[in-house]
Amino acid sequence: MKKYLLIAGLLMLFSGLSILQAAAQNLDFNEDFAKCEIGASPRSIKTSGAATIARPQGQQGKWLLLQDNITCKLNRLASLPKSFTFEFDILAQAEQIKDMSPISFGFVKDNAAREYISNGGAFVQLHYYDADAVNIGNYDLKKEANIKFDLSATANRPLHVKLVVSGDQMAVYLDGTKLADTMLFQPQAARYFYISGPNKSENGARLFISNFKIAGP
Repeated sequence: MKKYLLIAGLLMLFSGLSILQAAAQNLDFNEDFAKCEIGASPRSIKTSGAATIARPQGQQGKWLLLQDNITCKLNRLASLPKSFTFEFDILAQAEQIKDMSPISFGFVKDNAAREYISNGGAFVQLHYYDADAVNIGNYDLKKEANIKFDLSATANRPLHVKLVVSGDQMAVYLDGTKLADTMLFQPQAARYFYISGPNKSENGARLFISNFKIAGP
């Protein structure tokens, strides 16, 4: 009898571990805001200010409009794992790209959305007012690289972002061009995505994001 109870206990333990492992590997996440109403605030996103669904002129689909001086995060409790791929699109609508101050995105240690984040954690910063500069780094690791990329050519069209995280490394791609592949995470650090809109926009410039996708390695 004890033997059967032991076997049953082991089966339950292995079954539980399999379920936890499957849950940990189930990273698939897609959000294009198609089911959201125009003017609504999506449940999948949390922010430090105002962010609403819009349909930008000349663009397909629905997008999240970020007001100036706000930070957006995903509305989820669990940290992302050690390895994953994170993709999304940015749309900077402006008469000229210099009408928009820099924006930043990346991964930080918590998922609070109470205040504006500028270059937090493992970050990528698009220097729109310089028109051709991207900063990538992590100040906690005393790392920062300044890279040239023609941001002026991305005005008024979607810019595709792809972040490939593998352990403590992160590769950064903009429109398929690899800008960096370097160590940007501290060991065991939690990984919560964020994106911060510009501090200031001029001449009607507006920033939109959409088409989020997270996948396992």
